[in-house]
Amino acid sequence: MGIQDKIGTITLDNATNNDRATMFLKNNFQGKCKLHFEGLFFHVRCCAHILNLVVQDGLGTIEACLLKIREGVKYLRKSPSRLLRFGEIAISLGISTHRSLCTDVKTRWNSTHRMLESAIHYKRAFQGYALRDSNFIWSPASDEWDRAEKVCKLLEVFLKATNLFSGTSYPTSNLFLTEIFKVKKEIYNAFISDDEFLSGMSVPMYEKFEKYWGEVSVLMSIASILDPRFKLKSVTWTFERLYPMEECSSRVEEVKSQLKSIFEKYFNLFKDVTSSSTPPQSLDEPNPQGDDFMAYLNSIPLETGQKTELEVYLEEPIHRSKELKFDVLMWWRQHSSKFPVLSKLAKDIFGIPITTVASESAFSAGGRILDDYRSSLSKDMVELLVCGSDWLKSVSKTTIKTLVQSAKDEENLDIDVLIPDKSSH
Repeated sequence: MGIQDKIGTITLDNATNNDRATMFLKNNFQGKCKLHFEGLFFHVRCCAHILNLVVQDGLGTIEACLLKIREGVKYLRKSPSRLLRFGEIAISLGISTHRSLCTDVKTRWNSTHRMLESAIHYKRAFQGYALRDSNFIWSPASDEWDRAEKVCKLLEVFLKATNLFSGTSYPTSNLFLTEIFKVKKEIYNAFISDDEFLSGMSVPMYEKFEKYWGEVSVLMSIASILDPRFKLKSVTWTFERLYPMEECSSRVEEVKSQLKSIFEKYFNLFKDVTSSSTPPQSLDEPNPQGDDFMAYLNSIPLETGQKTELEVYLEEPIHRSKELKFDVLMWWRQHSSKFPVLSKLAKDIFGIPITTVASESAFSAGGRILDDYRSSLSKDMVELLVCGSDWLKSVSKTTIKTLVQSAKDEENLDIDVLIPDKSSH
């Protein structure tokens, strides 16, 4: 298909068949000298999937409690009269009913966390309702509530990381390194905790984290260095907290060495392209570069000891940004004349998707169109519906906000707790 020289990376989840497929492709591309980034980032593991695997190991320790809460919420939501009684009990216990009761989607742990939070808010209402309805058999015991509260608190840092990895406006990979550190720190704190439950729960989570992120992703580290606000500071700061002190310096140097190697390859390619665009000089004709000063500068070999773009960039002070949302791609675009080679490298690095969530959500749109009532639509009609919806949304000046709200509305599983009408009493 002629795409071998256009594929730099492939981002996939953690299925074994994906590992084998990428290994085969990598060997194929390497044999034909079509491997980008020296093969360092050819197979990128989806961060959101890895985080989900780590969290699921933690949630597995309270599976019995989660099952009770899930079935209990379903039982209450099936009947408005049950919700009304539940709301009355909550009010009588002094519990605010402004928070909704919500169920979860088992494959999306963040929805499970949301369900857990709402259930904990109504914990005493659950206990009170169980005393009034003999058919309600899903009220967790006191020790199960205690464990659920500990897990819910532990997973708050995971929720922030998941929201970042799954961002609709698609975050660039320079933001991920410090978030991964926060996740490991939270797991490690639970691991060394005196609480036997937390300590035991964190063991499988710690093992899963070490399996995938024990060696912090080179991609995350290099992307963080290429953020002018961070540079080497983020890598040294993070590594000092992730690894033993005696390993820190060597690991930082390893990342710098890999970045330098990639930069040199980009520089040589840039030099070859520049030289090939300059017409050869004839012995019998005057120098055609005489009127082109930039061509003349490019033809001069680098002086010994002259600093490279990468060295100049790293030696400059970090960029102090007062913007709430710093656009790293715009910064490199504005400084491309100063760093022509490094800006090209940065653009390619930030273009690597570090999670598959965005692409998967695009494909999942088909399921919302081909529902049970539209299963006989032709492929042409489905395409018209998908494209038409996308075009209508693109007309809005607040496209991103519209898409975010649409996604929330479509996945909104909340249901308000019914509040009794006082005037009827």
